[in-house]
Amino acid sequence: MNASLSAALAVKPNQSVRQILHPQSVAIVGASESEEKWGGRLLRYMLKHRHEGALYPINAKSSQLLGIPAYASLQDCPGPVDLAILLVPQGNVLAAIEDCVAKKIGCALCITAGFAETGPAGRAMEEQIVATARAGGVRLIGPNCMGLMNAHHNLCATTGVVVGGVDRLPAGGIGLASQSGALMGAMLSRGIDVGAGFSSMVSVGNQADLDLNDFFEYLIDDPATDVACLYMEAVKDAARFTALLERAARAGKPVCIAKSGRSEAGARAAASHTASLAGAWPAFEATCRRWGVYMFETIYDLLHGAQVLQRGKRATSRGIAVFSGSGGGGALLADALEAEQLELPHLSPQTQAALAQVLPATHRELPLDFGMLNHMTPADPEVAGGSVGIALDRSMQDDAVGAGILLLTTQPQQLRVAEAALSAGNRSDKPLLFIQGAGNHGEPAREFLRAAGYGYLDSPHDALKVVSALSSRSEPEPAAGATPGVAFPEGLAAGFVTEPDARRLIEAAGIPTTRWHFAKTADAAVAAAKKLGGAVAIKAVSASIIHKSDVGAVKLGIEGDDQVRSACEAIAAAARAAGVPTLDGWLVTEMWKADTELILGIQHDPDFGPMVMVGAGGVLVELLKDVQLAPAPLSHATARAMLDALKSRVLLTGFRGRPPANLDAIADALVRLGALAVASKGRLLELDINPLFVAGDRIVAADARATLA
Repeated sequence: MNASLSAALAVKPNQSVRQILHPQSVAIVGASESEEKWGGRLLRYMLKHRHEGALYPINAKSSQLLGIPAYASLQDCPGPVDLAILLVPQGNVLAAIEDCVAKKIGCALCITAGFAETGPAGRAMEEQIVATARAGGVRLIGPNCMGLMNAHHNLCATTGVVVGGVDRLPAGGIGLASQSGALMGAMLSRGIDVGAGFSSMVSVGNQADLDLNDFFEYLIDDPATDVACLYMEAVKDAARFTALLERAARAGKPVCIAKSGRSEAGARAAASHTASLAGAWPAFEATCRRWGVYMFETIYDLLHGAQVLQRGKRATSRGIAVFSGSGGGGALLADALEAEQLELPHLSPQTQAALAQVLPATHRELPLDFGMLNHMTPADPEVAGGSVGIALDRSMQDDAVGAGILLLTTQPQQLRVAEAALSAGNRSDKPLLFIQGAGNHGEPAREFLRAAGYGYLDSPHDALKVVSALSSRSEPEPAAGATPGVAFPEGLAAGFVTEPDARRLIEAAGIPTTRWHFAKTADAAVAAAKKLGGAVAIKAVSASIIHKSDVGAVKLGIEGDDQVRSACEAIAAAARAAGVPTLDGWLVTEMWKADTELILGIQHDPDFGPMVMVGAGGVLVELLKDVQLAPAPLSHATARAMLDALKSRVLLTGFRGRPPANLDAIADALVRLGALAVASKGRLLELDINPLFVAGDRIVAADARATLA
């Protein structure tokens, strides 16, 4: 950041974000009558959706545009200007910003592109316009964005073409801040299709001044916003972002996020297994889940999830009731639940009894086939849709059902089924998603749901993704609670830490290790093996060897003096072959027979701080990638939840005659790792315990490595 930009930071801005999104007067710099130009389209959109205040088109060559007065410059506007929208060539933006400063305009919304996204020259120009704006107290949105919309204020300050095709802006409780203007437009367009309503939508562009966090904070505090949605590509100011997640959780406002860049973890892989498994996306996701964020894969899934949440619906479990007018369609949908780690629950005897009036005894289990319904059943005055409504309503009340999915095919009386879905969905506190799979035949039902603001999805795949996101959200955990007191060991050098020192680290945290001795000579190794008794493991000790087994620097099941000496010689030879001429010595440890192996680790993320990881361990850890991550410090409850979420959890609960593991002991080790990470105050960059042996109710760390700042 240059000196002029730094100095400008101290200048008090003319307006808050709330004032920016509720302007009393708007100027369009670069306005035109031509629909071929963005300035012409935007002027038409804002005339079609008129906010109550003044609108000033700025065009040096015209005194009137589309029937309203136009002005040669901002200085010529007869009244104050709260928001100036800039649609001028890149080379004219700086002059336009200077005019905004002279006019004392609150905010400049720069839709023009060609700045930091184009390279160093564009970045320098961007810094110059930011410095100029801030020095004059003018806030800046963009550049390189598609503008914003505040439906409740009837403010249509966006070039998104979809607003030109609607008679009124779709007002509601879904708010969005997006790093992609095109995806903001796509979400708005899809929202109009399914009857969603929006409070505010903002495209932040390059975030040169006002950034995503500024608008996220506004959405959290905005009483017109029921659900705060974000599309993100990168995190700017992770500490503030995390604080805002906590703020939203405390306020009880749902937050929905879709983020690109999930594959970045591979690019950031380092020497440690934990580093390759706990990269940028996993750390981001773990932080979001700690604060109860709903995570979606696409902006469209996010929209449908937000529409459900806006209605106040919350999934209570991963048990999903499946309903269909097609036996085959329902069966396929039930089959697909497992891939999303969802379950098809068994309805209770009480629920089945409540279904007796509409279904035969052979068809009172999920998935429910509406083709078997008794349509002569007397109507229920509280539920629309006859027997369909009764079946939906009674099933959704079952305690084992956390959410429901209704698949509609080309069956008759579609409108009646849509009415039943709306009625049962409104009566339940749980989400009931509607899939319209009937093509053009289903348009009347779509129109009914659209008009009611209920929404619908087009495919079972979409519905499964949405209901999975709604069902997998964790409850926010505002505080980790009491954590074990851990003193971080002193005197450890920076860089890769050899196994003896890594063992001292985890022992300082109170985590047990296999009995061990460090031996500088082969004779000392022989003596150490005798002390331990029985067969031992012998490993190279060198800061130059990270993955010992990869270079043949580990020997297992060694017993007797001669075998110990031979193992030491073979390990030294393997080290020399790997380019390590000398070793610090050898580590001699006792052998264990484990029922299961886990990996436990710490990774200090540069944005979100220390993370604690647990996963399936051993040599296949990076292949399986069955891991869970949580920010440190963490509570015992969070640690247990991490273990419960592992795909390999079955191995810890008595699989094929194995004794069940002490899950509380493993969770305690995770809590202690979190305390160690916090106690290091950023010094502990990486730590692996791989494997952690689990044998019955006992656990012990069998190998460890670490890196210190």
